Amino acid sequence: MNRIYVLLAAVMLSAAATMAQNTHIAEELASVATIAGETKTAEDSIAPKAPDAEVPAWKQKLYYGYNFDIYFHNDSRSGEKENGWSFSLTPEIGWRVNERVNVGLRFGGTFQNSVVTYSYYDNLADKTYTKDLRVMYGSWEVTPYGRYRLKTLFNDKVGIWLEGHLYAGMEYPRVMSGDIKGTDYDGLRHSVTYGVQISPVITYQFNKKSTFQIFFSIMSLGYSGSTFFYETPEDGRYCEFTNDVILFSGKLRNLIANQFTPGLYGLKFGVQKSF
Repeated sequence: MNRIYVLLAAVMLSAAATMAQNTHIAEELASVATIAGETKTAEDSIAPKAPDAEVPAWKQKLYYGYNFDIYFHNDSRSGEKENGWSFSLTPEIGWRVNERVNVGLRFGGTFQNSVVTYSYYDNLADKTYTKDLRVMYGSWEVTPYGRYRLKTLFNDKVGIWLEGHLYAGMEYPRVMSGDIKGTDYDGLRHSVTYGVQISPVITYQFNKKSTFQIFFSIMSLGYSGSTFFYETPEDGRYCEFTNDVILFSGKLRNLIANQFTPGLYGLKFGVQKSF
């Protein structure tokens, strides 16, 4: 029996010594794992995780986007009708000054296909004649802008903005068929367009990097001008200037009367992306 007690005592002493040794080793490992006040877990020791890289301040403020529209138009004027369709693509780059103010620059081009019908009265024949021209346009435009956020809705997902912008561009028409003599396209080489416009914009934020936007140009106020440059014909005409004050009340009346003017009434859609 004494031998059994001695054997049990020896086993217990050995176990106690092993536990003390393991505790000492664990303390040493804990002190090694604590670096600059940061304790590493067992998972960190096995598979250390790289800290998330901070997004630079300039990337948080800078954004880019793509805007486009496809629309059909039907414009009726005195002695002239025009109908057709157009497509435009307008990339942009911008800077978030703060939560309410953005500034940026849009640039891009438009392709348009139109059929123009001229009606004129011949006094000698005592008859009204019509002639059709098929005209294709290619144009480009540069538009610096600034916008101010008026209100947010639905937990800041939807934003209502007021945007003001300047624009300038050039348009190159090409008559594909029809007799141009006596029409506005007789000798026309190109035109220059320019103006200033204020209109509302509504945005919807999908996530941190993507925002959908709609431009309501139908509710715009502003001024537009055009200068048309011609070949030098027999009458000596070289250029003509036209201008127009854009008032949304007049535009709405034209819209109701189905008198659409290309580029003024269509909705433009776009997506902004953060870097």
